[in-house]
Amino acid sequence: MLDERLSLAAELFEPCHLGADIGTDHGLLPCHLLKANICRKMIFADVSEKALRHAEEQVARQQLQNRATLVCADGLDALTEPCGCVSVMGMGGETIAGILTRGQAQLQGAVLVLSAHTDLHLVRQAVQEIGYHIVREELCRAAGRFYVVWRAEPGAAAMTDDEIRFGPLMLREATPLLREYVAWRMAVLGERLNGLLSARESNDAAIAAIRRDLAFYQTILEE
Repeated sequence: MLDERLSLAAELFEPCHLGADIGTDHGLLPCHLLKANICRKMIFADVSEKALRHAEEQVARQQLQNRATLVCADGLDALTEPCGCVSVMGMGGETIAGILTRGQAQLQGAVLVLSAHTDLHLVRQAVQEIGYHIVREELCRAAGRFYVVWRAEPGAAAMTDDEIRFGPLMLREATPLLREYVAWRMAVLGERLNGLLSARESNDAAIAAIRRDLAFYQTILEE
């Protein structure tokens, strides 16, 4: 059973013969993609051997051994043959951005499904730098936390600084969760700002950036 975040990722995943899930952890998403026949075969990849063992157990429980390839590898090094779609999820934005920029040659035009826990702007920037563009940017909430999930496809498309920072599509297309997400982000940023203001050493650049973000989000709530 997938939670809301993984269900959204499955919805955005491009049906294909061979797909890949990078940072697969317990392998829930790729197992679902196989069972639903969204993909004929899947690469389950993780840099952690322990995580890969958990995925292997999941594959065995669902009797998908003949359709699953488990690979212990760093990022997109796991892609030893062309894939139709690749998901990279469940990590920080800096980590995902690094995976994309270091391994862009391995993508060979694969559709991307992405979701980061932090630093979302770094992922959007990396998508642009590798010659991709975001075609879907969706919000969901799972276990009390908000997540953004992207679908990106080959083809460069320039984004403005604000689009990279806040999202080119999500803030353009109103969704039921948008106002709740914005309020949550403002609360998180407010706590961070209070911490910086009370610190002994002032970080003027960080304080200014947070205040800019708060002002932007406030305009969303006022619309």
